[in-house]
Amino acid sequence: MSAPLPRRRFLRILASSIGGLSGAALLRATGSRDDTCLWRGYTLGAEGTIRLHAPASRARAEAALERCFREMRRLESLFSLYDARSELSRLNRDGRLRDPDPAWHDPLAACDRAHRLTEGRFDPTIQPIWETLTRLAAAAPSPTPAAIAEATAEARARTGWHKLVRDRCQIAFTAPGMRLTLNGIAQGFITDRITQLLREAGFHSALVELGETRALGTHPEGRPWRLGIRDARTPGALFDTVHLADGQALATSGAYGTPLTPDGRLHHLIDPRSGLPQTAWRSLSVLAPTATEADALSTGAIFLSPDSHARLRAARPDLRLLAQA
Repeated sequence: MSAPLPRRRFLRILASSIGGLSGAALLRATGSRDDTCLWRGYTLGAEGTIRLHAPASRARAEAALERCFREMRRLESLFSLYDARSELSRLNRDGRLRDPDPAWHDPLAACDRAHRLTEGRFDPTIQPIWETLTRLAAAAPSPTPAAIAEATAEARARTGWHKLVRDRCQIAFTAPGMRLTLNGIAQGFITDRITQLLREAGFHSALVELGETRALGTHPEGRPWRLGIRDARTPGALFDTVHLADGQALATSGAYGTPLTPDGRLHHLIDPRSGLPQTAWRSLSVLAPTATEADALSTGAIFLSPDSHARLRAARPDLRLLAQA
């Protein structure tokens, strides 16, 4: 599962240059047509870009991107683990969130589906184990397997997706000491929401990358958006290339994304069954109809065996899984 540190992504646009931008900005896309606008900034700790093709009116595109930015900040105020005032932080602090914003409904429902599809490996209540591992790594840069197992045993008792209950009036934990992270799904959800806003505003060509990637329409040249998946073993090399049609999304999770120890044995992807950072694959990319689903499934299915991947594909033939051993 993802954790409070930003989860690094391993995708890049082929044959396009965004340039060395920093901070939140609205700029003309480097090396692109004059009718392409580029927003670049951060959401939920992850660097993001929105590349919007707007031949009719640049001013209209800039206004739409400003609305998108405001929506990102609103959703961040709900789902951020960094902001002590966010609704998620209040839930984790108090064990109960009364009158949650309606925006919670869709990502939590998607968590239910991903939990089932990944045989329980997608579990957003994994946060206590992550916090335990970060403390362990800070105290002992090279902890032994026995020390890791001992440290996570108690935290595992404070996890379990079935221990979270919700309705329109509240979200609550049914056991003490539980904590929730949406870092394995919130970036995908925000990506979907921003894509929806741009579609509703009448735009027909955009690539939204806010931790996950989703296509709106086609590339300005009329072709599908073409993305490369970086090789998990060889820096600078590509493992595969995918083409995103209108509405399709891509997410990648990798065990090497956020190492906690120099040897990389402790990292941000934690198997809720064992409580240990042990993945079945070095990285996993998922092509899905939504970024929410791609995000959650890449997080959970990285722990699954080839046979489980085959069952997942049979249950959802609209998915494509690209696993690197």
